[in-house]
Order: sequence, then structure tokens, then C-alpha cells
Amino acid sequence: MRISCVTASYVADVLNYPGQIDWSLATERILNTPVLDMIDDLLDRLSPARLDGIEFWYPHISPGNLTPACVSEIRKRLAMLNMTCCACAGGIGDPEEDPNAVEELFQVARLLEAPLIAGHMSEQVAPQLARLCSNYGIAVAYENALETDAAEILRIVRLGDEWVGANLDTGNLASQGGDPVQAVRELGPRIMHVHLKDVPEVGSHDCVALGEGIVDVAGVIRELRGCGYDGWLSVEVETADHDPTDDIIASVDTVRRLLGT
Repeated sequence: MRISCVTASYVADVLNYPGQIDWSLATERILNTPVLDMIDDLLDRLSPARLDGIEFWYPHISPGNLTPACVSEIRKRLAMLNMTCCACAGGIGDPEEDPNAVEELFQVARLLEAPLIAGHMSEQVAPQLARLCSNYGIAVAYENALETDAAEILRIVRLGDEWVGANLDTGNLASQGGDPVQAVRELGPRIMHVHLKDVPEVGSHDCVALGEGIVDVAGVIRELRGCGYDGWLSVEVETADHDPTDDIIASVDTVRRLLGT
């Protein structure tokens, strides 16, 4: 398993960490920030973590802000750091309602050589993704949000074909009172991607460094190994009141210790 970080961890950066995250305002400000300046800053802050890859949140790589030259520069920067773009993260809309916007998500992922899109979507969307996934060679991993167990996640995943799997967000599941360790056992081979996130208690959407909350991170990694998962572990620590960099670095150290690397 390889380790990355979801850049959505820095959603509150443009808000100067006010204590509460206004996702709409943050997205608007991110979209008005020069892409390369923003990515250079994030990669520089994350360099002590020695990540294998990065998972770009779509507002950081908005299709409307990317040019071929910009994409080329991003890929050069990642190559210099021996990193890859392991996935692109964000919600996937309905291809019937806005086909161009949805296809742009796949185009960006392809340009960045990401093999997968990890994101939320409605149950109507999953059955419609086969053509886009096949055309672009990019899988889609459904990210759980309000689900409380694996059965609810599988209900959505099974609406798609072999290109659609699960992106298990451990923090989201724990926040809803679910058991991420049990979910790994039940999802098994349908897991395509993992967001390693920890929360302080059931009902909370605040994030803490891995191992400081209620998620049994060691158990999750143990069960992932047990089911043969060999994909990415994407650390996600979205903080409202402080820069998450130290929490991310500490979380990566925890994952490395548990992996024995």
C-alpha cells in the first residue's frame, strides 16, 4: 500500500482557519487562486511527509483553470518529487443533466494520469458512468458520506459495473456510528481506494490526526491487508481552526509505522 494526502485537507487555508469551514466560500476563493502557486505551496508544506502521491481535490485543479502548460508543470513538479497523482477527488454530477461538466472531470484526471476519481455521487449517477470510465480508462470510487455500514455503501456501488467501486472514508463512517474495520471486511474486493480519516467522536465532522480519534486505524490496515488490498491510503485531515500540516505528517508517520515501512 502507498500513502498519499487529499488536498481537500487544506480547504480552510484560503479562509485563514476561522474555526468553521464554509465550503462554498472556500471553493470560490480557491478557484480564484493561481493554480501553480497553490500547488507549489501545498507540495512544499507536505514535503516532510515524503508522500508517494497526492490526491488533488477538484477545486485545486478546476477544469476551468487548467491549461496544457499548467498540467505539464504539475506533472513535472510531481516527477521531481517522485510522486504521482493517485486520484482526483470531488463530487460527480449527473451525466444526463450536465454531460460536459462530468466529462471534464474525467479529462482532468486523464491529463494528470490519475487512474481513479474518488467522490460522492447520487445513486442515479453510478449506472451512467460505464461509457466515461471505459473511454478514459479511469475508475470511479464511491465515497461514503451518511452511510452507517458497508451494506449501504454496496447498494450504490453495485449499481455500477466493474469500473465502479468503493472509496472507504473511515472518518465519515465513524462519524455516522459505523465500524470502519467491519466495513473493510464486508466491502473486501469492492474497495478501490481509501481515505484514512479520524474524528474525535460519533457525530463530529472535525478531523484529528490518525490515532487521536475513534477510528481503529491499526484494525483498518490489518483488515485491508487481509482482504488483499494493495492500493492507496490517502490521508485526509480537514481542519477548521489550524493548518493541518503537522497533523498530516503525524498521520503519515502513524501509517508508515503500522505498515512497517
